[in-house]
Amino acid sequence: MNLTKSITTGALAAAVLLATAGASFAAQYAWVDHDAKVKKYHQSASTTVNWVEEGQKVKVLGSWGNWYKIQIPGPDGWIKASVLDWSYDDYDYGYGSHVCFNGEYGSLCIGN
Repeated sequence: MNLTKSITTGALAAAVLLATAGASFAAQYAWVDHDAKVKKYHQSASTTVNWVEEGQKVKVLGSWGNWYKIQIPGPDGWIKASVLDWSYDDYDYGYGSHVCFNGEYGSLCIGN
């Protein structure tokens, strides 16, 4: 096996590992800055499936452009980035460091 093929195979295996493991430890938390509709898809015209209220803590599962997928009681869905506040100072909650990699089809965040 030549060296280029070995490196390519190794890089592909690492990418698959990161992509599949990302969901288990990529969760971040944010707080809702103002009441907003939660959409089924990352589009304004999409069906409203839930609501979030100002001050509510939400689990952020992923992103697409200026939309974030959140996990909340009831149906999960998408909200615009402007709805979220990432500052924990106002809500007495803190969280550790993280790093995010943005790509064409979404993002992967590692950390808490």
